[in-house]
Order: sequence, then C-alpha cells, then structure tokens
Amino acid sequence: TPETPPTVERKVLYWTDPMVPGYRSDKPGKSPFMDMELVPVYDDEGGAGGPPAVTVRSEVVQNLGVRTTVVTRAAATRSLTAHGYLFRQDGTLVAIADVFGQDTAWLKPGLAAEVVVAEVPGQRFPAILERIESDRDIGGRSVKARVRFLRMDARLQANMAADVILSAPGTTRALLVPREALIRTGHRTARIRVLDDGRFQPVGVVAGEEFGDLIEIKSGVKEGEKIVVSGQFLIDSEASVRESLKRMD
Repeated sequence: TPETPPTVERKVLYWTDPMVPGYRSDKPGKSPFMDMELVPVYDDEGGAGGPPAVTVRSEVVQNLGVRTTVVTRAAATRSLTAHGYLFRQDGTLVAIADVFGQDTAWLKPGLAAEVVVAEVPGQRFPAILERIESDRDIGGRSVKARVRFLRMDARLQANMAADVILSAPGTTRALLVPREALIRTGHRTARIRVLDDGRFQPVGVVAGEEFGDLIEIKSGVKEGEKIVVSGQFLIDSEASVRESLKRMD
C-alpha cells in the first residue's frame, strides 16, 4: 500500500484584516474594525523572491465582487473602427474612412467590413474593404480606407457620417486575457494569480498587442491559469503593504 504523505504544518506569521491594508495582529481573533475573524498569513505565501500571496476569506471575496477567468490560447480577431463619410464615386455609394497609419499593416483588400450610419440607427451594413489609399493627409498621420457596400439601401445617402468597422481573423495563437484583468501603473504591469486555499498573488507580466477587450500576454501567465478580472486592485494593494512590512522586518 502507498505510504501516506506526511502533513506539513504551515507556520503563521501573523493575522490580518483583509479589508484594512497594513493591519496585523500576533494572535487570532476578531477584527477590531468589523465583525469578522482575522485571517492568518503563512510564511510560505509568496514564494522565493515574489510578492506575498494574500489570503482572502470567501465571504470577503464575495463582498469585493472578485471575478476570475482562465487564461486561454487563441487566435484573436483584429478589429478597428474608423470614422468617415459616405461618398458617391463612379456611380455608386462608398464609405471612405480615416485610418491611422500605425493601424494599417494588417489591412488588406477583401477584408470584411461593416458600416454603421447614425442616421439609420440599429443597422449594420455589410461591406468589404476595397482598397487603402496610399497618399497620406498633408500634415496628418492617417490614410484613407475605401469600403464598398455588399448591397445598397435606399436609406443611405451621400455625405452621411459613418463608422467603418474592419476586422481580420488572427493568424497566430496567443495567450489572451481580458484587458480589465491587468493592473497598470507607471512602474509595472501585473495581474493577480489565483492560488489554492483562498490565496491570491500579484505577478508581473509583459503585455503585447490588444485585440478589442482582450490583450496578449507575452510572459507572466500560463495557459489554463486562473486570474482575477475584478477586485484585483484591492488585493494588489494589500499584497504591496505586506511586502513593505516584510522588508521592514
């Protein structure tokens, strides 16, 4: 029969109130600030060289509105929305929109497009990217995207303002997380990793391209990992305070 692995007793460093960053007690008990039990902080939280993990009680997680998601690898769809007008050219109605130069590398004739016209609310008109005008605006940074409607509609008229939505399927698979999951300051970009036993840990990441509400992560996450997408700023604040106190000790 297999041997039962020995139980490792975790050493408690101190107890804290997750809702009051910086507070700690050398013994368990009720929080002096609210009617809840103090949470233990263990000496194995955080790992070597990394920020300390934060233990958060399940009821606190619920009160903070903490939401999580799983990191996935997928081919993200590129998309952008450009502003322009409807014009009548060569006997037909087209949409011509201004696209900033840095966004044009992936744009190719034949890409799918949709046109939204404010004067025709609730409608998205299917279209196709016909060409990108090579001449840049004098003194500007944009090029012209010419979009042809797949079918005409009597409600569309020249000189109407329009939004042109261009999209292209991704060609490479990347690790993607919701943009809201990232903590961005002037000094770092991080996310909150979900550990076991109600623990959370801030981890620095290197962000890549953005795809709408998703963003590529080049390093700092693994496929299948669970991360926090809401309530992460309070968890990060608590972890930062604990790290500062640990350094002072």
